[in-house]
Amino acid sequence: MMEGSQFWTFADVEERLVEALQFQWRTEGGRWAFASDGPWHLIVRDWWDWAAHEDKPVPRIPLSREQVARMEEASAWLALAPERDRKLVVLAVTALAAGRKAIPWRALLKPMGLSLGAHGLRKRYSRSITCICEALNAAEIRA
Repeated sequence: MMEGSQFWTFADVEERLVEALQFQWRTEGGRWAFASDGPWHLIVRDWWDWAAHEDKPVPRIPLSREQVARMEEASAWLALAPERDRKLVVLAVTALAAGRKAIPWRALLKPMGLSLGAHGLRKRYSRSITCICEALNAAEIRA
C-alpha cells in the first residue's frame, strides 16, 4: 500500500511482487538450478557473447530485516491468487523484475503449456493480481 493510500491497487501489488523477486535474486542462498559443487563461479560472460549486452549483474548485497519481511509478505500473497494462475503470475513478474517494460505474453505461452491465447494469459494475470488486491483490501477493512 502506498503512502497516504487506504487500499492496495493493482500497480501497488505488482510493484511489491517485482520487488520481492528482485530481493530473492539478491539473496546469497537463492536457488541455483545447477550443481553447487561445479566451477560455475569461474564462468564470466565475454563482451562478444550474444546475451552479455542484455543482462545486468545482480548485486549480492545482504537484505535488511525489513527487506526480508517485505519479500516474505509479498511472496505469501501468491497463495491469494487462483492456484492454476500462480505460475503465470511468477512468469509475468519475472519478466518485469528483469527490466522489461511490458510482459511478453506470447513468450509465456510455451512455459504455460499453450500454443494460443496470449490475450487470455494477460486477462488471467490481470484477474489474479486483482484477486490479490481484493483479498488484501478485505483484510485491511476487517483490521
